[in-house]
Amino acid sequence: MDSKVLIEKALASGFSDFEVYSSKSTSTTLSIFNGEVDKTEIKDSLTFTVRGIYNNKMAYLSFENEDEDMDDIINKLKANAISLSTKEEFEIYQGDDEYPASREVRGGFLSIPTNQKVDLLKSLEKQIKDFDERIVNVPYCRYNEAVSSVGIVNSKGLNVRKENEYCYVVLQAVAKENEQTQSAFEIEIALSYDDLLKEDVANKVAKKAIEKLNALPVSSKVYPVIFNNEAMADLFSVFTSFFSGEAAIKKLTPLLGKEEESIFSEKITIVDDPLYEGSVNYEPFDDEGVACYRKEIVKEGIFKGLMHNLKTAKYFKTTTTGNGFKAGANVGVSGVNLYIEPGSKTQAELMQDIKEGLLITDLAGLHAGANPITGDFSAQSSGFLIEEGKITKPVTLIVVSGNFIKIMNQIDDLGNDLKVFHNGIGAPSIRFTGLPVSGK
Repeated sequence: MDSKVLIEKALASGFSDFEVYSSKSTSTTLSIFNGEVDKTEIKDSLTFTVRGIYNNKMAYLSFENEDEDMDDIINKLKANAISLSTKEEFEIYQGDDEYPASREVRGGFLSIPTNQKVDLLKSLEKQIKDFDERIVNVPYCRYNEAVSSVGIVNSKGLNVRKENEYCYVVLQAVAKENEQTQSAFEIEIALSYDDLLKEDVANKVAKKAIEKLNALPVSSKVYPVIFNNEAMADLFSVFTSFFSGEAAIKKLTPLLGKEEESIFSEKITIVDDPLYEGSVNYEPFDDEGVACYRKEIVKEGIFKGLMHNLKTAKYFKTTTTGNGFKAGANVGVSGVNLYIEPGSKTQAELMQDIKEGLLITDLAGLHAGANPITGDFSAQSSGFLIEEGKITKPVTLIVVSGNFIKIMNQIDDLGNDLKVFHNGIGAPSIRFTGLPVSGK
C-alpha cells in the first residue's frame, strides 16, 4: 500500500489530518516433548491501522490486506467519524525534531538452520531430566523468535520507522517426591541467537523445582518478608495502572492529584525507560509518533507525574510523555521497561539479620486477589523460610496480603539484582519490615 497516495486521497475527500500505521511481524515457534518435535509454527502478520480527523472527529480502521481499496477505506472512516457524538479534541502528531536512534538489529535468526534450534531444545530437555531423578516431566521446552517492524506516516510530515528482533526459550521442570509435585519455569531472552543461553538455564529451572520439594506452610503471623525480583515484579505489574493518565481520567488511581507528594518510602525510585539497553522492549517512539525518553515516575518516594498519551495529556492540559501504545486499534497508555531502581545489597545481605522471616519467590492468583484501584492484594504464595539469616526449608500454601501503597512505605532495603522481565516490568529483591501471612 502506498501510504502517501492514501493520505493525499483522504485529504482531498475532506479529512483535515490522516495517518497510516503499519505493523509487520514474523514469529517462529518450535517445541519439544519427550525428545520429539511436537510443534513447528511460523506466523507472518501484516496489519494496517489508519485514522483520520473528519468534521473534528477521529475515526479508526484496521485491516490486513495491503491491496484494500483506498476509496472504500476512506468511505468507512467517514461513516465512522459521522457516527461519533463525543466532544473531545483529537490530534494527529506532527512529530519531534529529534528521535532516539533505533537499536541495531542483529538477531541472525535466519542464518541458523531449524535443525540446529531443534537440537538445542533436545539438549536442554535432556539436561533438565538428567539433573535429578526426581525430575519427572518437562512439559515446556520451547523456542520462539520474533522479527517485527513498525512504520508511521501522516499528513503532518511524520515519517518514522523502527525494527526489533529477539528470541527466547521457555522451560518448565516438574519434580516429585513423597507424593508432592512442584514445578518451576524459566524464560531466557536474547536479542540475538548467539547471546541465547549465556546462563545455564536448564540446570537453573531443574534446581528451582527440586528446591521446592517437601514444602509446608508456616504458622500464621506477621513476618519480615523479602520478595525476590521475580515475585516483586509480578506484584508491581498489577499496580502499574496507578501511574496511567488513562486510569486517572476514569478516576481509577489513588494517585490522582498527588503530584510532588510523598507516596512511597524515600528508598523507592520508579523509572519508565523505553530505551533500556538489553530489554526486548526498545521503543524510540510510541504508537502516536512521539519520541520516547527515560523518565522518573517516582523519585525517592515523591510522585513526579502520570504517564500520558496525546489524549490524556490534552485532558489534563499537559504534554504527552510518549507512552501512547496500541491496544487493538485504539491507543492506550502503557509503560515500557517500567522498573523499580535497585539498591546495593545482595539477597544474602538482605537476609543476614532476619531471625525468622520469609523469602517469597512465587505468587499465584494475583490478578484475582488484587484491587488495582485501592492497592489491596492477597496472593497465594510460596518460597522459603529464613532462620538466623539463612534459608532453611521450602514453604508453600501460604497467603501474603497487604496494601501496595502501605508496604511500599515499609521497606527495609532493596537488593542489587534488578531484572527487567519480558513483559517490560522490572524490580530488584525488596525486603519489607513485616507482612501478615496466613498459613497453618
